[in-house]
Amino acid sequence: MNSKLTLTMSEAPEIRDYKDEDEAHLIRLIRELQGHEISYYDRMIPPDEIAGWYIDGIRKDCREYAGHIRFAWLDDAPVGYCAIMTRVPNEEVDEQRFDYAYVSEIVIAKSARGRGIGKALLQDAETLARAANARWLRISVLAKNTVAREVYGHFGFEEHVISMEKPLK
Repeated sequence: MNSKLTLTMSEAPEIRDYKDEDEAHLIRLIRELQGHEISYYDRMIPPDEIAGWYIDGIRKDCREYAGHIRFAWLDDAPVGYCAIMTRVPNEEVDEQRFDYAYVSEIVIAKSARGRGIGKALLQDAETLARAANARWLRISVLAKNTVAREVYGHFGFEEHVISMEKPLK
């Protein structure tokens, strides 16, 4: 049986707020993402160095930018999470002042990818952004992570600003 089937309504994940007792699950998911992203970006912190301090940073951003950490659960197991900041001030000096919503983090466990969990978390993030009266929802992705870029594109995200860098070795 193909484990990468799209979820049916009965298989839809339960999405709920992060709780302190979820910390070990959150660290596990973050470490899994770090391990994946190291193949694209060699400046990532090694996965085993991720700890509670990382979550403290997300929670600080949530307090500052009206954010939420949302967990996706399937069959009583955490299969992903999303951090959404609903009131991020635009700080570009040549633009008008406005706030936007920002998906700062989204991680789906490798074992659960391709099953619609990311889409469910993005829909939840969009609902939270709309409830906060945000007019724009942004997300960032490593340029070489073409799978994630394709998923975000299918969800309706478009390229906005492309940041480029040149190694000076």
